[in-house]
Amino acid sequence: MFLDPQEVERLAKAVPASYPPLIHVLAYRGLRWGEGAAIRRKRVDLDGARITVAESLAEVNGRIGFGETKTNRIRNVALPAFLVEELRAHLTNVVDAPAALIFTAPRGGPLSLSNFKRRVWWPSLEGAGLPRALRIHDLRHTCATMLISRGVHPKAIQHHLGHASIDISMNRYGHLLPDQSNDLAVQLDAAHDQGAAPSSGDGRVA
Repeated sequence: MFLDPQEVERLAKAVPASYPPLIHVLAYRGLRWGEGAAIRRKRVDLDGARITVAESLAEVNGRIGFGETKTNRIRNVALPAFLVEELRAHLTNVVDAPAALIFTAPRGGPLSLSNFKRRVWWPSLEGAGLPRALRIHDLRHTCATMLISRGVHPKAIQHHLGHASIDISMNRYGHLLPDQSNDLAVQLDAAHDQGAAPSSGDGRVA
C-alpha cells in the first residue's frame, strides 16, 4: 500500500504540529521508522541539504534502544529543498545539543512506535480520510513509487532507500516499473537500421 503526493500532504496536515517533518522525512526520504526516529541534530546538515543515517531506534518488549541501521551501513542522504526549509523551522524548537533527537515524544525522549501509532498515526489517518490499514512503513513504499513514477533509475532508488543491493530494490518494486518492451523494440530497430545502412569506403555510414 502506498500514498500519492496529495494523500501524503493530507496526512502531514492531520498529524500534530511537531510531526509533519517526520511524515515528510519518511515519505520523501524513504527512511525506515527506526532510522527516522533516531535522527540526531548533529547529523542534519541543512546547508548541505543532507542527513546522515547512522543508527536506528528499536523497541523490544516495550524497551527502546539504539543500534546500527538494518544494513549496518552509514549513508548520507540528500534532502529536497522543501524539506530543508521545513526542518530548518522545526529545529528552532529542538534542544540545541548535538546528540539531541530531532523527533521526540510529547514530553521528550525517544519516540515509542506503539505509542505513536496509538496516539498519532491512527487518529491522523482517520482525520485525513485514509485507511486504517496503512502502515507507517508504507511511507517508505510511497517514496519508492514516487521515484519509479518519475523514471528514476533503479540503482538510484537502491541508494535512496538504503537497500543492501539492487536485487532487493528490483524484487520489491520491479513490478511497478513501466513496461518498456515497445521502446526497447524501437531502439533495437534503430540499431539494426544503422548496421544495415550503406557505408562509405572508410567504414563510415554514408
